[in-house]
Amino acid sequence: MPRPTYAEVDLAAIRDNLRTLRERVAPGVKILGVVKANAYGHGAVEVARTLAAAGIDMLGVALVEEGVELRSEGVETPILVMSLLPADDVAGALEFDLIPTVDGPASAAEVEARAAELNCTVAVHLKIDTGMNRLGVRAEEAAEAAAAIGRMEHLTLEGAYTHFACADRDADKTSSEQLARFAAALDAMRGVGVRPPLVHAANSSALLTLPESHFAMVRPGLALYGIHPCPYGPVPGKAAEGVPLRPALALKTRVACLKRVRTGEGVSYGHRWRARRESVIGVLPIGYADGYPRAVSDGATARAAGRLVPVAGTVCMDATMVDLTDVAEARPGLEVTLIEAASASPLSVAALAALAGTIPYEILTGLGKRVPRVYR
Repeated sequence: MPRPTYAEVDLAAIRDNLRTLRERVAPGVKILGVVKANAYGHGAVEVARTLAAAGIDMLGVALVEEGVELRSEGVETPILVMSLLPADDVAGALEFDLIPTVDGPASAAEVEARAAELNCTVAVHLKIDTGMNRLGVRAEEAAEAAAAIGRMEHLTLEGAYTHFACADRDADKTSSEQLARFAAALDAMRGVGVRPPLVHAANSSALLTLPESHFAMVRPGLALYGIHPCPYGPVPGKAAEGVPLRPALALKTRVACLKRVRTGEGVSYGHRWRARRESVIGVLPIGYADGYPRAVSDGATARAAGRLVPVAGTVCMDATMVDLTDVAEARPGLEVTLIEAASASPLSVAALAALAGTIPYEILTGLGKRVPRVYR
């Protein structure tokens, strides 16, 4: 039986967002679409197929198994694994024609050894740490690392890339400092005769606000799914202002049952919500185990029969209650929307994230596998 709770994903919106982002970069600049974490909760296979059909140049995943899933479902677009490969995953990456990320001679040597066993040549991308202090070779050591990789018989250094720490902040000098370090690293690499054709740095924020960071390829993630990343809405005075991105995901469910609650009675754990009048409470079959955050228990709203209604009490693992007292149509089976695919809606991903004290990335990627995705 189909579950009454589901995430509705508008694939046309994702195609439109890709077209909008392509218009923001110069002709010839390639686009890598980030589809890690189940395509930010939208469904990796369907999103990857949509992006491939729309002409995406490359896809980005975090884990080998994410890339393997796409290959197993017939996705043929080049796929970059943007995390370092555990030694046990190298064979799988090569078997399924995934592009490894390396951070220097040691990680590259593991790929080289496996490629030698298979007697094949493998493209790799060198991650350069310019200030994120997470993954990658330090910028001042990049040229030496690139030269070492260039001497490996079975590897070709197809790409070099970095990642910004603060690109979503207005007037923050960190990104320009990182760009300067990256440029110096690329110059030093050229000095030792290494010129990887796919140089990339720009995430969604930098794509929209730092055109000097576009290089040969850009890597949008959140923006592909229609959420402004700077931060989570157009930024006055910056290039992101007015970019017409369309959110692609809505979260919907149906009322499981109704409860009649007397004045003064509490609802849900802790009785943090008490009825100020005789109330009709709708019990929704969705909770924090599905990705609807418990942190929004105070102040969240939903939409039922076109009306905004408050969440009543603590969000539970498998259930959320809403106050339907003023909804004449209240009945079991009534559709209720918890996230709307509209940037200006009080039920937008960004609005829910703000209420939960987190970021849209966490809301989207937190939608669990037990929430079916319905595509249109």
